[in-house]
Amino acid sequence: MDLHELSAVELRRGLDRGELGSEELVRALHARREEVDPAINGWVHRFDEQALLDARRADQERAAGTARGLLHGLPFSIKENLATPGLPQTLGIRSRLEEKATGTAVVVQAALREGGIALGKSNVPLLLLAMETHNEIWGTTRNPWDLRRTPGGSSGGEAALIASGQVPLGLGTDIGGSIRIPAAWCGICGLKPTVGRWSVRGSAGGIPGQESVRATTGPMARGVEDLVLLWQALSEQHSLDPRVPPLPLDQPDRIDLSRLRVGVYVDDGVFAASPPVARAVFEAADALRAAGVTVVDYQPPDGWALVDQYFGAISADGTATAKARVGDQPPTVQLKTLFLLARLPGFARSLAASALEARGEPRVARMLRALGEKSVQRLWAIQAARAAMQEQELASWEALGLDLVICPPTVTPPALLDRTGDWSLGAWPTMRYNILDLPAGVAPVSTVRADEQQLSSPADRLDRRAAEFLEGSAGLPVAVQVVARPWQEGLVLAAMAAIERGVRDREGFPRLPVPGGPHVVSDAATG
Repeated sequence: MDLHELSAVELRRGLDRGELGSEELVRALHARREEVDPAINGWVHRFDEQALLDARRADQERAAGTARGLLHGLPFSIKENLATPGLPQTLGIRSRLEEKATGTAVVVQAALREGGIALGKSNVPLLLLAMETHNEIWGTTRNPWDLRRTPGGSSGGEAALIASGQVPLGLGTDIGGSIRIPAAWCGICGLKPTVGRWSVRGSAGGIPGQESVRATTGPMARGVEDLVLLWQALSEQHSLDPRVPPLPLDQPDRIDLSRLRVGVYVDDGVFAASPPVARAVFEAADALRAAGVTVVDYQPPDGWALVDQYFGAISADGTATAKARVGDQPPTVQLKTLFLLARLPGFARSLAASALEARGEPRVARMLRALGEKSVQRLWAIQAARAAMQEQELASWEALGLDLVICPPTVTPPALLDRTGDWSLGAWPTMRYNILDLPAGVAPVSTVRADEQQLSSPADRLDRRAAEFLEGSAGLPVAVQVVARPWQEGLVLAAMAAIERGVRDREGFPRLPVPGGPHVVSDAATG
């Protein structure tokens, strides 16, 4: 087996036993990059020289009997918006190319302190506000499972690099699913912690000052065991950022699964999961039952109220902050619709929403009404409603005695490139847990079957786009989202591990790195 095919845990074991060296590993990953990244375009900065120096140092330290931490000698990658000295955090904005960072993001510091070796930085969408990873500076990142499709966004570069075997571990950020959507669409694992559990110092965002829905940093990896390794390695960030609470180290392997009660749903009333995604959720539920977990049906509180709050809050300035940030640079195709609709005068949006309702598009109409500039009084009302919904969500868990919820991460398998600009609600299942601020992880479960590539009776443009993404999707990964109460990331990881154990030997489980390397799915393969 080639080195790029091994998990981070397997690589660490080999390093500890002296069966391989860090320099050997870094050179192997450089070779893998040259082989596959021209088709994927996941990297934006490469630290080749420094990575080799750091690898030699790690080998020397290990030979001397010294290991700096859990990641000693293991390579990782960094999302472009996380600060590293001497490089810009562009967010895809050309005018930011000359704004060089002087410090290092806390999560990057933590990884380096644990002995990790940074290989480089990965691509992002403009402003980090799209489900696709594309910008004018670095171009488009493609999904290694099917080069016609997106890996997701905004941590799409990270996910594509990990799924294609170019790096075993990565650091991402998430404000609306930016870790979890790419994880689901690339067949890897990712975790969005509770806001504040990991530091965001040194992380640049697309809408600075917007605090109603707050971003967080989090780990990404090829499998759950690797995700746990990265999570535990970076668990102590309080000494680097005193705003991070000094919580004890999570020990997912010590959790008694038989004491857990888990709720399951595939539709919160906004956008039901497509057949392959729904099947993945139910297969994950079966895996948890087999592990001794009590699983019950769950109908969460009204999703539409949360849609109003999420889109109402992030667009409360009418996109003025985002527009000022990009200056004269035109929005990408993925952001054009959002920019246009959010800046429409209120009366125009109301008229457009009424027209859409009359044409049988009530979901798009409601989202349109949520967008746009608001008074401070209206924003505060949205925030008050959000707080009430957070309480209501937890109360509904209490009523059923739930420790966790499992649900879809996205509506469909990976979307086609340049087709998500008016399809934001397709990622609603992840956005829901940003506005509620609950920790959530994503783990792969299966791949789309040949008989799951159609959507029966599409009702509106959202359904029709979902049907478009389903067509030709056989063989692409589908995943489950695992959600816990605040600060219970250990429970999330324990459940993800149980799901992985229950499904990884089944036919159709997505194998990584992507079998055969990056490719375009042929008609024969999808038939």
